[in-house]
Amino acid sequence: MHPTASVAKSRFQGRRALQSFRANKDFYKGNRQSSLPGHRTGAPGVHINSRPGYRLLEERVRVFVAPPIDDILNCRLKPYVFPRVRIPHAQTNGVFRGMPDSGLTPAHFLASARRFHEAKANAAPAPAAPEDAGAAP
Repeated sequence: MHPTASVAKSRFQGRRALQSFRANKDFYKGNRQSSLPGHRTGAPGVHINSRPGYRLLEERVRVFVAPPIDDILNCRLKPYVFPRVRIPHAQTNGVFRGMPDSGLTPAHFLASARRFHEAKANAAPAPAAPEDAGAAP
């Protein structure tokens, strides 16, 4: 006796292709470089059949060549986040200057908001009163 189509469909529904996020921590499928031509392309190792795992083969692992460290350190280009970048004084003393170590407290936020609105009101010119066209001089 064969199961009906709906029963068979629900029976094998959980058996989909194994993805890396569905497997154990040592399941590695590579980074899909197997179709590129050239040396050291393809999967960098083999699956171990006796137990779930992956063995890296040294002759297949990609090697990246970087310039010497002296050239990198002496280069004018720096990473986006660099610890020795000097921040201009205008940026360090912004609206939220003097932030307490405990974080943003309601009292500090209120004082900062008041300073911000005072500075905004002082910087903006007063709006001109509209002329009334119907009034007689």
